[in-house]
Amino acid sequence: MNQEFAGYSITRSITGGGMTKLYVAIDAQQTRYVIRVLDTVIAKDRKSRQRFFRGGEVIARLHVPQPHPNIVRFIKAGVEDKLPYMVLEYVESRTLRDLILYREPLLTENVMIFIRQLANVIRYVHSRGYLHLDVKPENILIRPDGRLVLIDFDLALPRKRFFKKLANVSGTTAYVPPETLVDRTADDRADIYAFGICCYEMLSFHKPYEGEKIEQVRAAQIDPRTPPAPIRQYNPNVPVALANLVMKCIAKNPKDRYPDMVLVLRDLDKLG
Repeated sequence: MNQEFAGYSITRSITGGGMTKLYVAIDAQQTRYVIRVLDTVIAKDRKSRQRFFRGGEVIARLHVPQPHPNIVRFIKAGVEDKLPYMVLEYVESRTLRDLILYREPLLTENVMIFIRQLANVIRYVHSRGYLHLDVKPENILIRPDGRLVLIDFDLALPRKRFFKKLANVSGTTAYVPPETLVDRTADDRADIYAFGICCYEMLSFHKPYEGEKIEQVRAAQIDPRTPPAPIRQYNPNVPVALANLVMKCIAKNPKDRYPDMVLVLRDLDKLG
């Protein structure tokens, strides 16, 4: 990567996902941004390019008619030296994954604030007609002031009230519900499942299914005879009502899950 890219000056690289490289850059006014650049090999695939640009379009639409404080802001997208790229606002933050790994006081002291913010932003995404389909701690930024910011909408798809058959299964296995892993189907409850897994980790510092290999985790997720470990097994201080809410979100059978984030928020409000 040259120091100059698409009219921006690259100042440093940051950890990115498997398909993209991330850079912090500044413009002529010295304003900082994040530039996402699609991997060179993946950029040759037409569907991957389309998905990348569609993710940017979804972010842009979610900020109309007014910006949403919990969604990263889209600036522009284009192609430079045959590489698709996207410019996003720079968010001074750490990922939720970092906070979980290091059991940061910012998380432990404000966990219900983060749970409510995450529930609200997912509800908003659904209300605007989309499924995120990649909710996980790596895609959740936490600013020093405690504001949560949801990123990476590359897998987002139009929301439908009935099961949508996906062309393929993407996303991180631990956050993908059994019905998607097995039948490639998804609706609101796929995001609700991922939300529940994130909450489970925030409250217990564990996942409900753990194993040394991803194949073990996947097998446990899709096996109806293997229930998720009760969250209070790891943290008995989690209130029973909150534990029940989280376990309902991650129920294996989608019929046993909350059907709508509005109902999740209703029960969160009842917790006080």
